[in-house]
Amino acid sequence: MLLVDIGISLVAAVILSWMFLRLVHEHGPWQKPWAFGLVVFLFAWAGGAWIAPGLAGGWVTHWIPFVLVGLLTAVLIVTVSPRHDLASPEDADQLEREEEAVLLSVTVLYWVLTATVAVLIVGSYLR
Repeated sequence: MLLVDIGISLVAAVILSWMFLRLVHEHGPWQKPWAFGLVVFLFAWAGGAWIAPGLAGGWVTHWIPFVLVGLLTAVLIVTVSPRHDLASPEDADQLEREEEAVLLSVTVLYWVLTATVAVLIVGSYLR
C-alpha cells in the first residue's frame, strides 16, 4: 500500500505542478519549481494516506483524496504567494529588502512544513 500511495501522490504532484507551471505560470513563492512540486507531493501523500483508508469503494476511489489534497495545496500556495506589482524605481531598494525578508520567511516555512508533513506521513502508516 505504501508504494501505491507514493505512486499516486507522485503522479498527482507531477500533473498538478505541470498544470500550474505551464498553464497558470505560477510556482509559488520559491525560485525553483521543484520546491512547489515537492510540497504538492508531500501534502498529497499525507492527505491521501490519512483520508483514503476510510473511503468505501476500494481501488476505484483510492486515488481521489490524493488528487484533491494535492489540488487544494497547489491552489492555496498560488493564492497566498506574493505578487510582484510594477513599482517605481524609488521603491526598488525597499522592495528588494522586503523580498529578502519574504524569501527567508518562506524558506523557513517550507522546511517546517516539510518536516511536519513527513511526520504526518509516517504517523499515517504507524496507526
